[in-house]
Amino acid sequence: MMLCRQLNLAEVHFIMSKNAYFPSTHDEQIVWLSHYSLKIPINGPVCGISDQEINDTQADLSYYIWMLQHWHPSVQRDAKDSTVYKTMMVSGSGNATINYPLPSVFPNAPAAPTPGIKNRLISQINRIKVSLSYTDALGHDLGIIASTNTTEHLVPIPYVLVELGNSGQRVAISFNKYGHEGVWIECRINGGEWTFLAIDTLKPYYDERPMTGDNIHETREYRLRWWDKSVPHGEWSNVQTVLLGA
Repeated sequence: MMLCRQLNLAEVHFIMSKNAYFPSTHDEQIVWLSHYSLKIPINGPVCGISDQEINDTQADLSYYIWMLQHWHPSVQRDAKDSTVYKTMMVSGSGNATINYPLPSVFPNAPAAPTPGIKNRLISQINRIKVSLSYTDALGHDLGIIASTNTTEHLVPIPYVLVELGNSGQRVAISFNKYGHEGVWIECRINGGEWTFLAIDTLKPYYDERPMTGDNIHETREYRLRWWDKSVPHGEWSNVQTVLLGA
C-alpha cells in the first residue's frame, strides 16, 4: 500500500498544469525514457511501486523507445521512398527496370502493450511524487523534476544511455543546460580514478572510446559539473553508471 503525503500548492499546480520534465523532442525522449526505465527498479519500490508494475512499465517504455527509435523513422522513410519511386515511374525516363523499394521489416519488434503508455507513465510519476517516501534527490535521480531557473539547478542532471554507434557501442550523455554554457564531464572505468573526459556545450555528448585493454565487459561511471566562462564550478551531479559489452 502506498502512503501519501500532503502536497504543497506549487506541487499541485505543477502536477495539474503540465509535465515539464518530459522532453519535447524524440531524441531527448529516447534518452529520458531509457534513463527512467533504468532507475524505476531502484526508486520505484521506495515509493510503493510494485514489482509487477515496474515490469509492466519497463515493457511499456521498451515499446515506446522502439517506436521512436526504429519503427516511426523507418515508416516515414518508407513513405518518402515510395513517393520518390512513384514520381520516377510516372514522370521519369530511362531503359533500365527499377523495382519498387521494399518496406521496412521489424523482426525483433517488442510485444505491443495496450494503448496509453504515456498516460500510465505520468500517472505512475504523480503517485511517486505524493508518496511519503518521495524526496527531491529521488526525483532528480528519476529525472522527474523540471525547472527553467538556473538557480534551482545547482548540479546538472545527466541521462546516460548505451547505444550502437558507427564503430560499435558508445555512451550517449544528455543533459539540459538551463542557461549554462555547458558541462564538464569526468569518467572512471571499472572503479578506477576519475579523469577528465570532455567539456560539452551541445547535447548529447558521445563517449565513443573503445574498451580498454582486453576487457570483454567494462563499467563506466560519469559525473558532471557546470562549465561557464571557461571554468568548471558547482557540485558534482549524481554518478551515472553503464555497462559496455553487455
